[in-house]
Amino acid sequence: MASPPPSPLTTNSAASAPPDTSNKPAAPPVNILPTQLATTYSYIHPAALLSAFAARFPALVNDPVSEMAQQLPFLALAHVAYVMICLPAAGTDSATTTAAATPTSPSTPTAAATSSASSATTTTTGSTTNGNVILRPGRVGRRRTKDSSSSSSSTASAIRGRVVASLLSLTLTTLLATPVLSILLILFGAPFTTHHAQTVLCAAHMAILSSLALVYVHGVDGNVWKEVWGAKRPGDVVWGGALGTCVGAWLGAVPVPLDWDRPWQAYPITLLTGAYVGFVLGSVLGRSVLFGKRVRFEEGEDVKKVD
Repeated sequence: MASPPPSPLTTNSAASAPPDTSNKPAAPPVNILPTQLATTYSYIHPAALLSAFAARFPALVNDPVSEMAQQLPFLALAHVAYVMICLPAAGTDSATTTAAATPTSPSTPTAAATSSASSATTTTTGSTTNGNVILRPGRVGRRRTKDSSSSSSSTASAIRGRVVASLLSLTLTTLLATPVLSILLILFGAPFTTHHAQTVLCAAHMAILSSLALVYVHGVDGNVWKEVWGAKRPGDVVWGGALGTCVGAWLGAVPVPLDWDRPWQAYPITLLTGAYVGFVLGSVLGRSVLFGKRVRFEEGEDVKKVD
């Protein structure tokens, strides 16, 4: 017996069903700004951080508290410059930011079209030697010169916006991320009654490495931060650096309890070393092989997959 034809109501309801957005991230992966300066500095910054840390490692072993306190302002300054140059601020698009930061030159199509139209108008209406043009027979008007103040003001406004956003991100990172990471370090085994300065300074370094760029790019978007705490963000240079910092610090705690009796095993030298190395590796992997991929937790199974 032939089956009855499908009901039009069922067909229409199935066709009008909204697409499944459960696997769609709250915000797309973050790209480095498409400028030559941003691309170049995005490679220089991690290498410079790791080189400076390696150069100051003997001083860190001799006096961890003093060395971490002295290097913290330089780390903050370098990372603020990194986010300003290489990353789009929260609420802006990379293309818009690049266009605002780059003044229009005569070689661009818009400027070329404007220039050709202006020259055609001048040729049609005729000109005089003193800079006046004949707008209509019997009337002489002054030629309008295109002022470049609008482009310079937009560039200054874009730079000012980046500076304000980076300073606000640094403030939120210092006030919020540092205490949270200090508590997490203690929960993961850091000394609770001693080594308070070491814990806070290590957390401050980790906060700048992991959280400053996240706050600068995503602001206070609650959906994005839910993905951050749930480790569900798609891979990019920002999330890769943050995740690499935390995983590197966690792996860096492995040598601390071993009975090797080495001076560099003292807390928190190995944790800080792992955080710096993890930041560099996470940033490189996040912008290359892991870009756009994220860990997917399957329901009902203790299985993690990388999409």
